[in-house]
Amino acid sequence: MKLFKSSLHLRGDMQYCPLSFCLDSYSNCKIDCVYCFLRRLNKIWDKELRPMDLENFERTLTNGLRNSNPKSPIAQALKQKKTIKFGNKSEPFQPAESVFRVSKQALEILAEMEWSVVIETKCSELMMEYLGILKRNKNLFVLINISPGFMSDWEVFEGRLTTSPEKRIQHLSLLIKEGINVGVTGEPFIPGYHTVKQFERTLRIIKSNGVKSYNIYNLHLNEFVIKRFWEKGLDFEKIWIYNSDLYWKPLLREMIEIAKKYDMILGCPDFINSGSYMESSNTCCGINVNNPCSFNLITWKKWIKEGLNHISDKHKINNLKENILKSTWDGVGNFELGKRLMFENNKDLFSINDIKWD
Repeated sequence: MKLFKSSLHLRGDMQYCPLSFCLDSYSNCKIDCVYCFLRRLNKIWDKELRPMDLENFERTLTNGLRNSNPKSPIAQALKQKKTIKFGNKSEPFQPAESVFRVSKQALEILAEMEWSVVIETKCSELMMEYLGILKRNKNLFVLINISPGFMSDWEVFEGRLTTSPEKRIQHLSLLIKEGINVGVTGEPFIPGYHTVKQFERTLRIIKSNGVKSYNIYNLHLNEFVIKRFWEKGLDFEKIWIYNSDLYWKPLLREMIEIAKKYDMILGCPDFINSGSYMESSNTCCGINVNNPCSFNLITWKKWIKEGLNHISDKHKINNLKENILKSTWDGVGNFELGKRLMFENNKDLFSINDIKWD
């Protein structure tokens, strides 16, 4: 059998995400959620599902820590033992895990090396079989996905191929009792389909079960997702319109206020439309991890906003930005691109200058 050798990678949007250092235990995801924009890449990856090469994975971690002269961004991430996001392009506990058990073995390796890890999953039932391994890693955070539509989303978008949201809630409570750090991600909130009332109801449910953070972000919409929505009979034109900043921005602001009302940490990676809202955690998922990547717009926004409270002179603001770039540079990213995103306007990428601080 062919093995998946590129299991560790840096996300292409590493300039935007403190958890850009990622691990995927499978080369594909057979859950195939309807809203998943990444499945478009099956044309590149092919549809074959391959388990990760565990020997190569462990060797990469070990050699990365020993590397005395890391030059590439991923070599820097390994050398500095940056927190790993486990489950980015594929679900680590999809049905194939019952056969191959590579996610289990990867978790054992990471626990042995005391590596900081954030697991993201919709398939918490199989993950709970590994509770003993999860408890061994004191640097571990479990981020379970529960989107705003709750049980209806499970039916429409996930085809009931994942753990039901009701069981995910039970698993969250069990993990909390075992002393394991947890959070919930609600991605995606689909404007024009989901409602703020659904968001508030789901927020109440997770809070009543002891969870303190919820992450929300709107839909990554591409032609592949639009086609799948059409096949499902969804009003994709309405979703397309409401997914634009004009409609999404006020919805996001309303959800931010609701989270404040319930005293919940709201993770919100949309640094543009959230305006002056500041992340209270060191990631945009609403959770604090040991060693996040720091050279990104989420981190810069906090530091700049704090500086703007005390500085009005444009020259001093530019000095502030220069100092922030130097202070947050950890080698994980592209310094020249980061500099452009800090100081310039870019037609293809969001930059600091796109923020409306309100």
